[in-house]
Parts: sequence; structure tokens; C-alpha cells
Amino acid sequence: MLLALMVVAYVIILGYQSVLRYAVFKATAFDLGNMDQATWNTLHGHFVEFTNHSDNWYGEPIRLAQHVEPIFLLLAGLYAFGADPRILLIFQTVMLAAGAVPVFLLARKSLPTLPLLAPIMVLGYLLAPAVLGENLFDFHPVTLVTPLFLFAVLALTYRKLVWFVIICILAAACKEEMGAVVALLALVAIWKYGIPRLGAAVFVGGIVWTLLAFLVIKPHFNVGAQQDNYWYRYEALGPSPVAAIFNILGHPWIVFGVLITLDRVYYLASLLRSTGFIALLAPEWLIPTLPSLAINLLTSESFQHNGVYHYHAAIIPFVIIAAIHGTRRIYYYWYGLREETAEQQLYREEVALGRKAYGPVKPFPGTTALLGWMRKSAVRVWSWLTTGWRWLVAHLRLSTLLNGWQRRRKLMRLRMKDLAAYMPASWLQGTLSIWIVCMIVLNIVVIWPLLNSFLADHTPGPREQHIQQLLDMIPPRRGCIGGRQYQSAPDGETLCNGVSRANRGHFYARPG
Repeated sequence: MLLALMVVAYVIILGYQSVLRYAVFKATAFDLGNMDQATWNTLHGHFVEFTNHSDNWYGEPIRLAQHVEPIFLLLAGLYAFGADPRILLIFQTVMLAAGAVPVFLLARKSLPTLPLLAPIMVLGYLLAPAVLGENLFDFHPVTLVTPLFLFAVLALTYRKLVWFVIICILAAACKEEMGAVVALLALVAIWKYGIPRLGAAVFVGGIVWTLLAFLVIKPHFNVGAQQDNYWYRYEALGPSPVAAIFNILGHPWIVFGVLITLDRVYYLASLLRSTGFIALLAPEWLIPTLPSLAINLLTSESFQHNGVYHYHAAIIPFVIIAAIHGTRRIYYYWYGLREETAEQQLYREEVALGRKAYGPVKPFPGTTALLGWMRKSAVRVWSWLTTGWRWLVAHLRLSTLLNGWQRRRKLMRLRMKDLAAYMPASWLQGTLSIWIVCMIVLNIVVIWPLLNSFLADHTPGPREQHIQQLLDMIPPRRGCIGGRQYQSAPDGETLCNGVSRANRGHFYARPG
């Protein structure tokens, strides 16, 4: 009931705010106008074509020069019901709200004796400033990866591997770098779920797709550009991607000079705060966030790391999943302190991940020798590491520090055991719930000035009526845009020089 109540409330409130923002002409050409036009053109046989561009656009009037988003082939079907940008806004809201379902199910499976924490995790997801911001600020295909990655992990947990592959394909189709995120998720799946064959295939597919998008598709449509049209945001690392690689290898401190700033620290805190920073207790689930974090943290544009735009779409799902498993580890430790063995067994990782359902791993034919060599190499490397560690302990006199740390750890465990004896798991559930809710509220308060800038400050009135009257006065006529004839939708009327007509001032165009 709590889940249903939160999802319905989210859809109503965020859906209304998104549509209201559009109704009072606060939606922008960058990016709702471009997405609207690309969707309509795709439906009418001109894949992701658009005419509105800025100084980071080159080549033909097509989005492939900026982003590789094949998901438009599916999104265009939404406009079969009517060419209205509000359809995209409502669809985006419903999809983000649907992400609450896998969050709830994963929390219930990982925290079986703590029913209250499942809706608390859903609340942390729905009220995360990054989710609210990407929902309110126009429409972007990459926003869809937030619920898609949550459903992908849910499919893994319940061994729906076909659905896992399908969802990964859909996520990779939302933006060019999402293939790298899918690849890292595949590595986590190999590690956590024991699916080396399928995981390796998904990993290779994700890497190949990302390389194809960056090295083939975008350069092909980037006619006249010397490099990626967004590289100007990363020129602090070097004048080109290749130069940046050599600069980082030769002068690695350049990266730290870019990364270590107060605004970036605040950004990371905003991503983790809505779950009470518990995600840090399961850091391996944050591995798939590395591509998006690198893109956002290394840029010179502050809006990419202020925590409220769509640039964090592939980060939020894994922060939520990490928080769920971090909470599971807290309770595994707590039940161990209380010596409640039966409850502790429910919080073992293999139980939470459903690994008992997986059969024995069968390698690819002909790979036995390769696996044997890799196993021997791993054993040899581990031997070198342990030998080196013993040498460091012996020669740098680290044994005293290690012994002191172990004594403090034992003392801390004894103190925590006394506390656990007086605090049952149900009390700890209440404490964690209060902590997470307080962090959710604090996160919204801190970032509210940025979120508030997205909201409409009034309802449609005389101003909007007058604007609509002016738009209705624009006569239909044939014209030329950039040397090409264009025709507006949906009635076959034509426009010139990108002048907007009715339908809230958005221009629909296709080659005439």
C-alpha cells in the first residue's frame, strides 16, 4: 500500500509539474524542442533529424552528430497517438515512477525481516534530487536508463536472463556511453551472480557498441569537426582525447587537479545523501557508475555536476542498489553480534542475490586451457602480492600498526555487542528509517534552489493566451532552412527559417 501510494503520488505531482512547465512556455528548445522534433521526424521516416542546433553541432541536421540514441525508433511510436511533447513528458514520469517497483522488490528480498525499509528505499529513490531534476527538466532518452538498470538487476536476481539481455540492449540504445555502463554491469553480474558466459557476451557487446558509437557513428555525421563536439568541456585534460590520454599518463596529477574541488565533493554528497550514505558499505555496486562519474566530474561545465540534470541517470539506480546491500550488510553484522544465527543466514549475500538457483558454471568449448592459465596466473600474482606485503610488514615495521588496529577492532566489536544486546533489529530498523528520511529531507533542502528553477511559477493565464494568439497568426508557407525545404506537422503546412507555429511554439520539421 505504501508503494502504491508513493508511485501514484509521484506520477500525479511530477506529471502535473512537467506538463505545467510546458504549458507556461518554460520548457526549452534545448532539449524538449529538439527531442520533440526528432521523435516526429523518426516516426515519419527521417531518423532523429532536427534543425535547431547550437555551436556544439556540426554536419547534417541529425542528432547522430551529437548523441547516438537508437531508442528513438521505439519512442517514435508514442507519437502515433498524437504529435504532442506532453506525451514524452508523461511517459518519462511514468517510467521513472516504475523504477520504484524493482527498488521495492530488491529491498524486500535483501531485507526479508525489515518490511519498513523497502518503502523507505523507494522514498529515497523517488525523492532523490537527481531523479526529480531529470524528470522536471524537459525530456531526454537517457533518463530511461534509471528504471531500466533497476529492472536489469531485478531480472538478474530472479534469473530472468533473457529479460536482462533485452533491458541491457534498451539501456545501451539510450545514449552512446551507456554501452560502457552495461559492460561494467556485466562484470558485476559475473562476479555477483556467477554467469561468466552470458556476462562476457554482454560485456563485449557493451564495449563494442560504445566504441562503434564514439569512433564510427558520431565522426561520420560530425562533418567539419576536428574532434568530438563536446570535447571543449574537457580541454583542461588536453586539446583532444588522444592528447588527454598521454597527458594523464605522463602527468597523472592533472586529473586530481580537476577532480578535487568543493563543488564536486558536494555533488558526490548529493548523490549519496538520499540513502544516508549507506551505499558506501557496498562500493562494488557503484562500479557501473564510473563512466558517468568520469564524464560529470572531469568536465569544466558546472551544470554536469550540480546534481539535478539528466547527467546522473545511470548513477542513481546503482546508488540505490548499493544502499540496499549496504543495509543488508549492517543487519548481517548486527544479527551476528546478537548471535541470532537463523536471522543472520537470511542476510547472506548468496540468499539475497538468488545465487542458489544457479547451476554449475560450464565454460565455453575449448577454453579449459585458457581458464587454467588464467587461474595459475592469478595464483602467481596473489603469491607475489602476499610476499610483498610480508616484506613491507617486516621492513617498514607495520606489524605494530596492524596489531593496534586489530586490538581496536576487537574492542569496537565488544562495545557494539553490548549495544546490540539492548537494541533488537526492529529498533535498528526504526533508527535507520529515521536517519534515511532525515537525509532525504536535508538533500532536498540543500538542492531546492536548483530544483525550484525548473518549476512553473504560475498557471496558464492571459500571457499564455496572448502568446498562443501570436503563434496562430503565423501563416503556412513554403520556405527553406539551411538550403533544404522543410514541412511542418501534422497537416502538411510548411515553415521557413525555423519560425515556430502553433502547438506551444515547437517546430516540427521534415525534409520537404
